[in-house]
Amino acid sequence: MLPGLIALMLQAAANGPIPPPPEPPPLHGASVSMTCPVGGEPFSAWRVSHYSTFGARPDGKPYSYMPFPFPLPECPGNTLLVFGTFSPAEIERLTPVVASQDYQRLRGVETPYYRAAWLATAIGRPESEALGLLLTATWEAKDEPGGDPGRARRYQAAFAKRVAAMPDTGEAKDRGWLQARAANTFRELGDFRAAEAMRQRAIATFRGMTDPAGWDGFLVGLGPAIARGDATSEPLDLLPKSEAAMRCAGEPDHLSAFDRGVCATPAIADMVATFRKNEAERHQAAQKTTM
Repeated sequence: MLPGLIALMLQAAANGPIPPPPEPPPLHGASVSMTCPVGGEPFSAWRVSHYSTFGARPDGKPYSYMPFPFPLPECPGNTLLVFGTFSPAEIERLTPVVASQDYQRLRGVETPYYRAAWLATAIGRPESEALGLLLTATWEAKDEPGGDPGRARRYQAAFAKRVAAMPDTGEAKDRGWLQARAANTFRELGDFRAAEAMRQRAIATFRGMTDPAGWDGFLVGLGPAIARGDATSEPLDLLPKSEAAMRCAGEPDHLSAFDRGVCATPAIADMVATFRKNEAERHQAAQKTTM
């Protein structure tokens, strides 16, 4: 079953164990009682209650005071990751899959969302759902403390390859956002020819749609980063303006010539000036309270 995917995942052992995710802020979620869909084991898992985001990285990871991605509930006994609500038919399919050696050998080796993507594929969930989980796994791998760059690139390569293999049929919105993220993924991997080809494919997918949900702007902005051969994960011109302005204000001596040009654009420069003014006022207020 799934020979190509299983073979890819068996390469994981060389990358070392996965560290546990950081604890989320306590005011935005709580531990809730759950029942494992396979086997009925009772357990507790943290679940989010509310949060805010402030735009996203080019790979889709939101900027927030919350640590993204949110932890997936995991059954303690059989290690099933509860990434959604399962139908009776899916639970029947999950039972042998979760107990299989192919799944159990991923424990402590692959990240939770990568294992969830594997499960979603194994039980026949839509490819767009499995790829969404796999994209989220790339955030885990890229941002884990002391993470292995090889694991992150392997996840990214798997995501981009699977999106490229999707047929140009089915729901356009599902294909379009995946193609847009895959174009960025190819860019981060340094395959700029594939990145531009995927960007054009995504543009064609969204063309004529009445509600592109901002993806058209993202794809236009992605073009220059690809053209200049920028493989960094957070080019300033692809970030939300407020995030870019904070970086311009925070570490100006470490910016490239291109980044300094972005920081000098009127919209960003105005935000930087406001940040610095507010910081100066806070510093003055703090000095007064200590006198």
